[in-house]
Amino acid sequence: MPSQGRKRVGGTVAAERNPGMAVVVRNVPKGHNWGWHAREDQRMHLQSVDEQHDYKVWLEKDGERIFEPAGVIPPKVAKVLREYVGEHRLFVEDRWVRFMMDKGWIHLHIALPKLTLVAYPNMPAKFVREVDLTTWFDRRQLDSLRPEIIQLNREMAALRIWADRPEDDTYDARLSRLLWGKELSGR
Repeated sequence: MPSQGRKRVGGTVAAERNPGMAVVVRNVPKGHNWGWHAREDQRMHLQSVDEQHDYKVWLEKDGERIFEPAGVIPPKVAKVLREYVGEHRLFVEDRWVRFMMDKGWIHLHIALPKLTLVAYPNMPAKFVREVDLTTWFDRRQLDSLRPEIIQLNREMAALRIWADRPEDDTYDARLSRLLWGKELSGR
């Protein structure tokens, strides 16, 4: 019988995913895994989660994208991680958005035709993004909107408009771009 915290997969025993830790970036550089823990700073970052290293990199400050080591990280490690994050930033941010949603760190306020996203409410890192839907949709589309059909969608890490329609007829705006990008006028 497998030990507690493990499950049988095929003929082998595999460790179950640690619910207190998310591994987001594996083996970058070789031997380094990056992610975050369940009880975390309310600010996007990656930190060593491989139990062999103790590094952290901030990925946002005051609601803006950054790449800032917290403490000393060997230059070879920082360079490879910086390049990886540069190429895969949206993937990392989408994972962080889902984490924010799970923690209740993102709120949506609706006052049509405007929406307000509040990141890290009631916390020192709080920042706000306003979305004016008149820049996204025409008058006919705006007239069809009601607050109950606008929501945050965890699966897509998105702001979903027309959530009452079939999936292929909704409008999803990626939250990572709305929060940290400069794209407040559309997808």
